[in-house]
Amino acid sequence: MRRRLLFLFGIILVALTVFVLLNWNDAAAPGGPGLPAPFDDWAALNEPMNAAVYIVPESPAVLSIRAPDGRESEVRNVRFEGVARHPTQEHAARAEFADAADVAQAVSALEEDVWTRESGGTLLFGKPDNAWAERMRAAWAEEARVPWAEYDPAAWRGWLLLPDAPPSTLLGLGFVRNRGELLDGTLSELGVEVGGLGSALRLARMDVASFGLYGEFGDEAPQIDSDVLGGTGAGIIAVAESSYPAFVVRALWGAVVSGAGLDAVTLDGEEAHYRSLEDGWHLMAKRYGRTLYFFVGASRAEVRELVLSVIESQRARRGA
Repeated sequence: MRRRLLFLFGIILVALTVFVLLNWNDAAAPGGPGLPAPFDDWAALNEPMNAAVYIVPESPAVLSIRAPDGRESEVRNVRFEGVARHPTQEHAARAEFADAADVAQAVSALEEDVWTRESGGTLLFGKPDNAWAERMRAAWAEEARVPWAEYDPAAWRGWLLLPDAPPSTLLGLGFVRNRGELLDGTLSELGVEVGGLGSALRLARMDVASFGLYGEFGDEAPQIDSDVLGGTGAGIIAVAESSYPAFVVRALWGAVVSGAGLDAVTLDGEEAHYRSLEDGWHLMAKRYGRTLYFFVGASRAEVRELVLSVIESQRARRGA
C-alpha cells in the first residue's frame, strides 16, 4: 500500500512539474538576436539604477525650451540618455546637442537645484548632487558600460519582445523597475496618468517593464515638459513578464485588468483591453501567456496600430 501511494505521489509530482514547465514557456516570442540600429550600440552604465531611457531622433530634433524668466528659445537635440533611481528625486542625464550654444540655452532653462556639467555640445545634468551623481558622471566620462543582456536580462528580453515592423519610427528604448510608486511615477513624469497600474502588475509579480517610444518630431518644436511626447505623436509599447508561470498569470489577469480599469475589446480576432486616460491619452493591454503588453498613444487609432503590429509580429514568430 505504501509503495502504491509513493508511486501515485511520484506520478502527480511529475505531472505537476510538466504542467508548470509547459506554462512557464507560454510567453510572447522574442525577436532578435539584437536591437535595431542605432540602439544596437547602446550599453548599460555599470552603476545602480531603477530606470533608464535612450532617445535617438533620426535627425537633430528641434525642441522648444522656456527659461525661468519666461524667455523661449529652441535647441537641437541629437541624443538623450537618462537614468534614475527615482524619477523626480534622484536622476541624471546626458544630452548631446548640435553645438555649445544649444547647451547654454538648455542650461538657462533648468531649475536652480539641478547640477550641470558642460563640455562642447554635451550637457550632463541631474539632481541631487550626491555620491550617486558623482558615480554617474564618472561612468559617462569613462564610458564604463556593460551589455544590457548582462546588466539586466529582463530589460533586455523585453526589448526583444517589441514588434518587428511598428507603425512609426522607433525613437527610444527604456526600462523601469516596478517598485513602490516608481512605475506610476515615471509614467506620470511622461505626462501619462495610469493610476494603479504599478500595483496591478506587482500583483502578477512583474518586476521590470521594458518600453519602446515610437513617433516622429514634426515641424512644430514640442515644449520640453511632461507632455513632450505629445509633441512627437509618440506611442509607447511597454512589455512586462511575470515570474509566475502562465496559468497563475491567467488566474490573476482579471485583477490586473480591473486594477488598470480596462474593458475587453477585439482586434483582428484577438482579445485586448482598453481605456481612455486623462489629457487625451489612450491605453490598451494584451496578454500572451505570462507576458503582458501595454500600449499608450495620443489616439485610439494610433494605439490600435501599435497593438496590431505586436499581433502581426507574434504570429510571424510563432509560425501562426
